Amino acid sequence: MKRMVRFPVGLSLALAAIALAILPAAASHVAPILVEGNPSCTDLEYGFGFKIDPPNPGTYSIGSLGTVTFTSDGTYFDWTSTVGVDAVIVKGGPNSNVYVYDPPAEAFFDTGLHSPINPNDRRPFELTPELSHIEFCFDYNLDVSKTAETSVRNTYFWTIQKSVSPDTWNLFAGDSGTSEYTVEVTKGDVDETDWAVSGTITIENNTPLDATIESVTDLLSIDGPVTVDCGVGFPYVLASGGSLECTYHANLSDALDQTNTATVLTSGSVDGGSATAAVDFGGATVVDEGINVDDSLAGSLGTFTDTGSVTYPRTFTCNADAGTHQNIATIIENDLWSASASVTVNCYDLNVTKTAFTSFTRNWGWSIDKSADQTDLTLSEGQQFPVNYSVTVDVTATDSEYSVEGDIWVSNAGNPIPAEILSVADLVSPNISADVECDQPLPYTIPAGGTLHCDYEVEVPDGSERTNTATAPLQNHDYDSSGTGTPGATTDFSGSAPVTFNLSSPDDVFPVSECIDVYDSHFGLLGTVCPESAPHTFSYTLSFGAHPDAGVKLICGDNSHVNTATFVGQDSGATGSDSWTVNANVACEQVSEGCSLTPGYWKTHSSYGPAPYDDAWALLLPNGEDTFFFFSGQTYYQVLWTEPEGNAYYILAHAYIAAQLNMLDGASVPPDVLAAFDQATALFTASTPAEAALMPSDDPTRQLFITLAGILDDYNNGLTGPGHCSE
Repeated sequence: MKRMVRFPVGLSLALAAIALAILPAAASHVAPILVEGNPSCTDLEYGFGFKIDPPNPGTYSIGSLGTVTFTSDGTYFDWTSTVGVDAVIVKGGPNSNVYVYDPPAEAFFDTGLHSPINPNDRRPFELTPELSHIEFCFDYNLDVSKTAETSVRNTYFWTIQKSVSPDTWNLFAGDSGTSEYTVEVTKGDVDETDWAVSGTITIENNTPLDATIESVTDLLSIDGPVTVDCGVGFPYVLASGGSLECTYHANLSDALDQTNTATVLTSGSVDGGSATAAVDFGGATVVDEGINVDDSLAGSLGTFTDTGSVTYPRTFTCNADAGTHQNIATIIENDLWSASASVTVNCYDLNVTKTAFTSFTRNWGWSIDKSADQTDLTLSEGQQFPVNYSVTVDVTATDSEYSVEGDIWVSNAGNPIPAEILSVADLVSPNISADVECDQPLPYTIPAGGTLHCDYEVEVPDGSERTNTATAPLQNHDYDSSGTGTPGATTDFSGSAPVTFNLSSPDDVFPVSECIDVYDSHFGLLGTVCPESAPHTFSYTLSFGAHPDAGVKLICGDNSHVNTATFVGQDSGATGSDSWTVNANVACEQVSEGCSLTPGYWKTHSSYGPAPYDDAWALLLPNGEDTFFFFSGQTYYQVLWTEPEGNAYYILAHAYIAAQLNMLDGASVPPDVLAAFDQATALFTASTPAEAALMPSDDPTRQLFITLAGILDDYNNGLTGPGHCSE
């Protein structure tokens, strides 16, 4: 705000009138005002002054504000200034001329300034005294500056497309496939709208005084007033050295160029100010010329200012990403502009199945027990007494050689892609590895829909319940967008089967069963017993007596009858036996009866000839000459016709068979012969021909075979007993 300088009225007007009357041709731009005495700028209520004393022509610096330059002939002078001047005081003589440039505005130059005219001096060319000094007066002003930035919105029509390759993956669990997405945007026609201007108004108080701002306004030359936001209320005191920044924004009706003026009004000692800026759309900022694209998968794809595209990969993994994945790319500025693409991930598994067949070896431990209800008998001649015998066989099982075997199938059935199998392993819990053999060499690629077959076997330590698991590692691949696969990790596919040994009712035992044949030295074969029917008891009765009808014929005196039961395993050939002895004494008159015959007689008088049949053979139970002779594997007839060739078994067997037939034919038997016969019976129940053949000559058992053969041969040849029969 400019202030008016107040002068003494009478003097000022009088001096002014004189000055106007005698003003020379080079008059100044403004008329001077005569002020008595020697006033200063501050006396005249200006903010400050710059005094040049003496008034030597030249250029002078006004501190940091700028410069003032003047030229003079000693009486008149011209001046220019880089700083707006409010008044100039020219001193010469007793008074001063004051040149005031307010109103209308501060001045930056003037000409023909001089000191006051001396009213008493009538000399035409001596109008003014010489210059004494000059003082330039300045007011304090706020510094105001502003900006004006124009903008226009160019709205383009954009199109967007999205594609992906490949859009379908057929993968195994653990595989991955990388698809490549492409998002394309195309820039179309433009529509220009939304013209605007905005900027800042900066107010700086570079004076030594505080300034009171009453208002800040902004005016467009065409569109009119603009709302200003300074962030403070008015009046507002702007401290010395302080600054205040205001902002403004205006939407315009079109893109016409115009002027924008900011005005700051103040009250007090510091004047306000104004500033202008051109509103020019020649260099306007184009707003929203570009677009931003957001992708629901990849996030921000950036800003596009022209037609372009972005490509990015996405890796899908089975089974985590199984299914269809739709992906949308959207132009953020208009969400109606969007495009989508989908990738379908089909995940497949291999099916591993297996069987587990168990087997084990069961060893049967048979026992035999023979007993009777009598051990000692005392009989009279001709008396018979029944003796009840029982033969009991039982069995215990010992299991071993447990094994598991079966088949393994790795199936790729129903899958549209081949599967590379690296190996096939089979494991029985807790950690027993089986030997696996496959129909194809490994690694092997199972074609789509195909199957790989393997078999396996393994031994386990016992019959515990276990789990058998087959595992086939699949070679996984990481496929790029062209379908080229790189080997990656592996994925195991497994199948299990229970391992069960049915020990209580086995159907997986090798051998399945171990049955035995049970023989008795009197009755021969008693029968066959299998484990499932054990224990089993055979019972029978024999009559003892010195009588032709007795089952066990006794002789007068002391008798000892050893009866032996034996079993033979049908599968293993294992044997066992048990005997029972009945001692009997027959009180009778000793009479020798009958007669004895040699082995040579008996071998030729069987039903096979060649000599006439002797029916004593029929008394040999159960099948006469076809009855099996103990564990020899031969019949009585066959044993008699087998040449001993030094085998003690056959040497004794020939004498034993002849003695037995002689006894059945009614020949009386001396006690020592009967005792030798019973000993021989015990030897045959414990030996086979093959075992006897291995006995060395000094073996005590072989020597016993030979000794007993001699006793029985003496009996058969009539050297002892009732004597030899006449043939």
